[in-house]
Order: sequence, then structure tokens, then C-alpha cells
Amino acid sequence: MLVADALRLGGAILSSHPDMLAAQLVGRLLPEMHNNPHVKMLLQQCDEEGMHHCALMPTYHCMHTPGGPLKVVPEIEGILQDLTLSPDNKYAVAHTNNNLVVLLNMLTSEFFRLHDPLDGETVKASLLTDTHCIIHGTQSWVVYNLRGQLQDKVTSPWTDHIVSMELKSVQEYSAITADSDDPQCMTLRTVTTTGDLKPLTFYNALCRGEESEELYCCSSDHNVTLYKQGQQEWEASLTLANSTPLLQLLLDFDNENLIGTCMMGFKVWQVVDDKKTWNLLLPHGIRNISTQPLTSNSCIISKGHDYAVAGVRKNLYVWSLEDEGLVKVLDAHFGRIISMVALTVRDWNSVITSSLDRSVKVWNINNIFEQVHVIDRHELQVDHIWYVVVFLFSGTRKYKGLIFTRELTVFSIFLPWSVSPTLPLAVTVTRNSIGLWNTRLGKLTCRLADSPLGAIVTLADITSDSRYIVSTESGNVLVWNVKTKSVEFRAEERNVLQLLLIDGDTKFLAICRSSGEDVCRVVARNIPDGGLVYELAITFRLFKLPTVTADGLLLVVPSADGMKDILYVYHAKTGTQLHKMVLKYPGYKDFQAVTPMPNRPSQVVLIDPDKGNIVDVRSKKFIRSINKWGGKVTSDGRFGLFAPARGGLELLELRHGTSIHTLIPRVAEGVFAVICMFTKTDEYVLYYHGGRKTIRVFRVADGELIANFRVQAELTAIACTNSSDGESIVLGTVDGCVSCLTIVDPAKPSAKHLLANLPSRDLKLRRPLDHRESCATVTSMFGRLKNVP
Repeated sequence: MLVADALRLGGAILSSHPDMLAAQLVGRLLPEMHNNPHVKMLLQQCDEEGMHHCALMPTYHCMHTPGGPLKVVPEIEGILQDLTLSPDNKYAVAHTNNNLVVLLNMLTSEFFRLHDPLDGETVKASLLTDTHCIIHGTQSWVVYNLRGQLQDKVTSPWTDHIVSMELKSVQEYSAITADSDDPQCMTLRTVTTTGDLKPLTFYNALCRGEESEELYCCSSDHNVTLYKQGQQEWEASLTLANSTPLLQLLLDFDNENLIGTCMMGFKVWQVVDDKKTWNLLLPHGIRNISTQPLTSNSCIISKGHDYAVAGVRKNLYVWSLEDEGLVKVLDAHFGRIISMVALTVRDWNSVITSSLDRSVKVWNINNIFEQVHVIDRHELQVDHIWYVVVFLFSGTRKYKGLIFTRELTVFSIFLPWSVSPTLPLAVTVTRNSIGLWNTRLGKLTCRLADSPLGAIVTLADITSDSRYIVSTESGNVLVWNVKTKSVEFRAEERNVLQLLLIDGDTKFLAICRSSGEDVCRVVARNIPDGGLVYELAITFRLFKLPTVTADGLLLVVPSADGMKDILYVYHAKTGTQLHKMVLKYPGYKDFQAVTPMPNRPSQVVLIDPDKGNIVDVRSKKFIRSINKWGGKVTSDGRFGLFAPARGGLELLELRHGTSIHTLIPRVAEGVFAVICMFTKTDEYVLYYHGGRKTIRVFRVADGELIANFRVQAELTAIACTNSSDGESIVLGTVDGCVSCLTIVDPAKPSAKHLLANLPSRDLKLRRPLDHRESCATVTSMFGRLKNVP
């Protein structure tokens, strides 16, 4: 059952990417590996043979595990505004937020697009009968036949605006209207073939009863009344006592219980048999809200009436109806839950939830108390990732030549002699905090935020010795001490667009620019005391971010002298202006970015729309232009990449400017976000396509595709590393998760043993660390590093 459930959970991805079978099974079943020998043998086979189909394998458990309440995760693209089926289930209609209505014949798959059917009025809902489609706004409605042809347009006869409508036929319908002066006071207006019924006034909440001629609604004193349809008006039949204002009323799946949503929780009335009443309270600080008239968070009663399940914010709350106690809280989605229905057909005892995270999930209530292996994640999407490898020293051996190096945004510590096992550390930036991750175990060890409430973190960078983090938060620049998790320095610095670490990471540059101004400020400070070293003000015509040369000695700032584009060259450590370079070379075009050449200390690349242009800022000479090059380059400067947004990927030989491998043909796929880079060892090329949501890995030596990995959510950040665990990539996604994937190249003989030696596969290597112990271990290493002579 575990394997079957794992395949069901990954079915949406496996249907289009069957080569990911091994990766899906490993990512979901790793927590069960050491408890079930059959699962262990299966995953060992996946590790050994899966690399031949997809060379990216999860380093640790990073996908939903089967066996808990989560049952199905079908893939949903886009945000569905509304969906309605006809009574005979032959037609479906839906509308979007830009007033587009789509009418679908489900028997023939024929569909009709109705653009702006209300002539500028916002579409509130689209309804179906067996013969017609009715689309209404707040002041009118239109009638179409099922071929998408306009039949009638009706202006509302009521002065109040329309909230919702229900149909039996074009001649028989009901509408709920609300007064703009008192939106809580609503009126039900019913039109029949024999005439109009007397309008029924109610407050806040209403739902239909078991029969269409029955309904429950709230009165002005908050009591709930059952009405039955008479010849001339709605007649009161039953009153349920209530003193709490309700936001929504809803009957459960078998029409035996009436569920009212209030701000503090839910109230359930049993309308048949024993007439019991339950009060279900949410935890302190959690509240229900009304998202739109008559609508709020829903609560579902399980089959057998044992439990009540509600979706509030992004969590599922479970109460026992026996004692009204809250018994379980599930982290269900990473976006707000917007809809929830019961699925209790035959043996199914489930709940279906849909969320703003563009997912629909099915939860098995029978498994609600089974163990769930939690995946750590941030509350908000991951914007940036920095990767650090911290080494544990073995024995008492000492070495004076400890070298720290930094390449781009991937950090490592290199020693010229062997070391004991490493503990890789990833530093992530989200909108409201900085996170420290143990990427061997997939654990979020701690979060850093100067302001506990309302923090807005925009940038961060970490020193190569992993002791300090420089960040910008809510208009301030901060220097964090990672060991003590405290702020060493704080100063106001607004509109920071870039942070650069220089001079062996003992200083940092803050690049600032206020909107509407044509002056760029460069502020240099010491780490960690924040002492001001120098400050520069440079004018510009079109703003481009500055850069520092590969040797860290020269600061290159794009600027303008009249109508001429120039590069100001400063001494990066002291801020002394050395000279300026007027940009003039064959085929000059306005460039978009400046990036350093990693193998030439005094050369930078100016990237324009057509090519990359190499210039020497020390000698002020133009070197050469390379067509199609976008600035991505290997550490030895031999190879580059061409990856246009419209599709395609080529590997370039930079010395002669020729294309040596077409990794992806130029196929028009639309304009999407594209991330491409070389791995840390320059052996592979990574390519992420925002439309496909896939990461493709190519071998540089022969241009062969060795992996096509479909990520679970939209990718927002990526970093590469090369540690004792092999070459890996760390992914940050829009759902706040950080995943680590190991590159297992089948062409390497050592690949078979690489995965077997990971802590997630071998309990002897896995350290029994919880979040707090993991964080303490990471920070305690810095003291050891500090004492090395």
C-alpha cells in the first residue's frame, strides 16, 4: 500500500515524466526505508538503476509521504474562478477574473469562449440548466443557449445589487440581493411560473435545505430559522437557538447536520434524530473571516459522525464530536484554503481541499491519526539561496594555510588535507526572514529576523567563514553573528539593490538607488562592526548594477559622461578612483549587465541583447565580442551558454565564439523565466524552464541529457555545491521548501556508491539531530574554525 499510495501522490508528475519514477519513490518513501525491509530493497534498486533514467536523485526526504491522511494531489494549473455542471452532467461552464466565460460540451469536447458577456460589468457567476447558460453580474444577467448564442439580456428589476442566483429554469429562479447601505441585511427574491413570492429578509447566512423548497437562514437576533416555500411566501417551520453572529450556513453531505461558521469557530446542529448541538472552538489567535457575502471557511462532518474537519488559513483542524476537543492540526497547504467539500461515496471517508497554492488535495479521514513525516519549509517563498560547507576537524591536527574561497553565490571551505564528514549549511532568504538549513538532513535549523513582526527582508549574503550574515531588512542594513544569532551592527540604509562582499569578506558594499533619482550610492563598511570605510555617489543614464573583478581588487561601476557610456574603476578596498573607461568598440549596443571574467582578474563582460563583450578595465582595452553569449561562463573561461527566453540552449566555446553543442533546439515555447548555469565543477549544465517547471541536466563533455526533473512547485532560487556527498543542487521553491538533489552521473563508476553513503540511506551516518541540536552543532563549529592557527 505504501508504494501504491506513493505512486498515486506522484501520479500527476509521473503521467508526463515517467523517467522520474525512481526519484518520486525515493523522495516519498525515504522515512519508511529503515522500518520496512521491502521498501529498503526497492529504494536501493531505485538508487542503483534510476540514475540511467534521471540523474537527479533526492538527497533526503523532500516529498509528501504516503500512509497519512493525504491521499491524492492532482496537478491544477491556473486559478479557477468558478465551475458549474449542468443537471444532466453533459455541460460545464466556468469563468475567469477577466470576464471570460468558457462553455464546454463534455461529450464532444467542443467549447465556446464568451468574451465580456455583460458588456463591461463584472461576471459574478455562471449557471447552467439542461438547455441554457445564465451569466449574471450585480445589475443584470444574460441567457445563452448551449451553443454559445445569446438568447436574452435582462436588466435587474431590483434596486439592490445581486449577490447570487439559483436556477430551476429560465422562468423559475431565485436571487439574493443586498442593500449597499447595510450589506448584512439581504433579501431572497423568488420567481415562479405562478408569480413572485413575498421577499424574505435575512441576515448574513443562508443555505438550502434537503428539499429545494426548504432553506435555513439567520434572523436579526442571530437565531437560525427553517423556512418552507408556500404559495405566496416563505413560511417559518423551525427555530434553532443561537446567540453568535454567523458568517455561513451549510448542510453536511447527508443533510443530517447544519453547520454554522462563526468568527471563533463552528456550531453544529443535528437537525434529525437526537437534535444534538456541538460548539467547536478554534485555537487562540485563529479566526474565521468572511471572504465574500454568504461565504466563509467550511467545516465537514466525517462519515459516522466521529470527527469534524475544518480548513482555516493553510491548516486542517480536526475535532472529536464526542467531547468537542481539538485533536489534530495538519499543515495542509502553503497557501490559504479557499474551498472544502466532503467525499463520502461508498468506502471513501475523505475531505477535498483546494488552495491558493494552485493545488487540490484529498485527505483520508480514516488515516487522520497516522504518523506524518513533516517536511520543513518557510511560510513564504524562498527568494535566494547561499550554500556553505562547514568541515569538522578530525583529531588535533593543525594547518596554518587554511584557505577560504568564494565563487559567485556558492560557498565552500577548502583544505589541502583530508577532513572528517561535513555538515553542509544553506542560507535562504524569504520575504520575512533568513533561514539556516542543514541540507544533509533537510532540516530548517533556525530563522533570523530583526523584527519579529512585519520584517521585510530583501537581500542577504554570508561570509566565506560562515560567521556573519549581511542583510537588508525594513530599510536597515544588518550584520548578524551566526553563532549567537544576534545583530552585531544595524544602520539605516534605504533602497539597497545589491550587497557585495569584498577584501576577504571583511568588508561589504551596499549599492543604493532611490526611485526617480539618477544617482547611485556605493557605501562600504567593515564586517562585523559596520564601520564606514568610504561612500561614493555616481550618476548614471540607465542604471546597471556594479560588479567587482574576479581578484576582488577593482570595483567597476557603469555610469555616463554626457551621452557617452563609461565605466568608473575604483579601488575596491579604499574607494579611490583609478580611472574611467569610455565604452567604444565595434558593434557597440547599450548593455544590460556587467559580470566579471573568472579567469581574468582585470576583465569584465558587458552583456547586450545580442552578444557578450569582454573589456580589460585595467588597460582600458576592448578584447573581443562573442555572439549570443549571455554571460554564463565556466571557472576556466573556456565555455559559455546561450539561453534565450523563447527557448533553446547552446554550449559556446568562447575562444573562437562557436557553438559546439546544441543542448536544446530552438523550439518556440513562449516567453518564460529561464535559469541556466554551470555546476561548481563545470561538468554539467543546469537549465530550468518556468513553463515546463523542469530542471534539465546536460553533461558538458558530450552534451548528453542525463536528467529531466519536474519540480513540485515553481522554482525561485537555485545554488550548486560540490562536497563529500557529491555534486548537488539546492532548490528553493515558491512553497517555501528547500530541496537538495544529488547529481548521479551513470557514466561515473563511483555513482553507484554515492547515494548509498548519504545519511538518509545509512543510519550510521545520520546524526540524531533535532532542529535545536542541529543549529547548536553548526554554530559550535565556528569556534573550532576560529581557533585554527
